[in-house]
Amino acid sequence: MPIRRRRVLLGALAALGATALARYGSAAASPAEGPSGLLEVSTDWTSGPERNGLQALLAALKGSAPNVTFVAGDGSNPSGTDLAARLADGPPPDSFRCSGGAELAELAPYLEPLDARAGARGWSSALPAALLPRLRPGGALLAVAAGARRTNLLWSNPQVLAGAGAGVPPRGAAALLDRLRRVAATGTVPLAVGGPVEVLHLAEHALLAAHGPDAFTALWQPGGPWRAPATGEALRTLDALLALAAPPAPDADWTDAARLLGTGRAGYLFTGDWADGWLREDLGLRPGTDYGWSAAPGTEGLFQSRVDAFALPRGARNRSGALAWLDVCAGLDGQVALNGARSAVPARTDLADPTRALFGPYARWSLDEWRTRRPVDSLTHGGLLAPRRRAAAVAAAREFTGHRDGTRLARELAAL
Repeated sequence: MPIRRRRVLLGALAALGATALARYGSAAASPAEGPSGLLEVSTDWTSGPERNGLQALLAALKGSAPNVTFVAGDGSNPSGTDLAARLADGPPPDSFRCSGGAELAELAPYLEPLDARAGARGWSSALPAALLPRLRPGGALLAVAAGARRTNLLWSNPQVLAGAGAGVPPRGAAALLDRLRRVAATGTVPLAVGGPVEVLHLAEHALLAAHGPDAFTALWQPGGPWRAPATGEALRTLDALLALAAPPAPDADWTDAARLLGTGRAGYLFTGDWADGWLREDLGLRPGTDYGWSAAPGTEGLFQSRVDAFALPRGARNRSGALAWLDVCAGLDGQVALNGARSAVPARTDLADPTRALFGPYARWSLDEWRTRRPVDSLTHGGLLAPRRRAAAVAAAREFTGHRDGTRLARELAAL
């Protein structure tokens, strides 16, 4: 999508959210009766598509709470010590973004349950049932899901694949390795891989595809099936994938790999849906023509993701403003504004067809997938592990790029 059209879309989504949420939030109340004052929300959405989405969401907030002034808080994510200390010692931010799951569970003692508000406002009525446990780690609803970032995606360069006779999306590890070897035979790098985070992403894909969703989730619990044959299968797949990949640099990230793919120097790339906006806007590529996508082979029935959720800390100084913020995050129009600006999907599944038409080609496909596939949490990018455990997993992947011992990597991951 050209940048000019993207800006028009962002403006349309923001306007839609602001107009409709004026009805959704508190239509009967005058501005003087609604929440006001400073609203401090901790979020790491400070650049790129996430910042665009946040700006659209703030426009929607203005429609329902015009007297609230948004302030980005310190402690940009739940793994930051500043935020953890503020939740424990006070004063906390009025709300903050987290990834649900174990990340949310670790902060549960400092959060206000939201069940009463959710029931009165219908926050959870249009959410996939399999998503709810990630928002209810101890039984009570502790956060509002505003959107989902899909992670189990395989991106491709159609021109490279056409030249290699590998145009059909692979299903399963054997088919994927076959396609990669065909690309390698043309002299092009088969698989682009960023730095250690993306190596962990690749390992996570291999484990999920080999184990399936239930056993994969059980891997990260005490006594997980690390000695099962599927683990050995996943490690062999990981080794074969890395043998066909550009060597990952310690200081690289997913954008370096995406550039290789987008400029025709690599055939495939494993990364999340954030690649769509980057390939369109930073490289000016056409979705479906200059780059393609599919579910990661072996995970076609799953929608692995990071859920973007917002919570209400106990003792929030602007509780009424925070509740207005959560209303917007949970509402359909707020979610459309946020996610339409960043190639993600609303957590809600009740989008009307005219609204779906506002999204781009990748996002429309992803909306259908979200409604029909099983949600699964992500280790690398989501809340499957609490922040310290996830940081340890990234550190293990960083060391793995040097020693390339899959058995050692599995042992270190199992120790988490």
